[in-house]
Amino acid sequence: MIKNLLGGDEDGVNNAPTSPAPKQNQNRQVLSLFDSDPGDAAEKEEFVLSTAEPETFAETTRKSGLAWAAGIAFFASVVFMLIIGWGADLLLGTSPWGMVGGIVLGSVIGFVQFFRLTSQIFKK
Repeated sequence: MIKNLLGGDEDGVNNAPTSPAPKQNQNRQVLSLFDSDPGDAAEKEEFVLSTAEPETFAETTRKSGLAWAAGIAFFASVVFMLIIGWGADLLLGTSPWGMVGGIVLGSVIGFVQFFRLTSQIFKK
């Protein structure tokens, strides 16, 4: 039953409008948002969205930590290899190619670590 949000429902009177039943299908039961008879609620079976058990707080915390670790590992590997590539550019004089190679290699390493860590999130 939906209560009237604007008016007072303190006196027990339901001010919600009811929708008339369709005339062509009199034997078909129509679900309505505005139930006017509270006695019908006892006859209807309870609506269940899912039978899955909710996760515990510890499991949610574990998954959150793994997700953060995956993001940090990806970022750190790219930055670390970028710095190594920049150092190689300074030592060898191969101006942008050390940094480019560092970014590419860091991205590959980061993606491998990212997928390793995110695959642990879905393990039970």
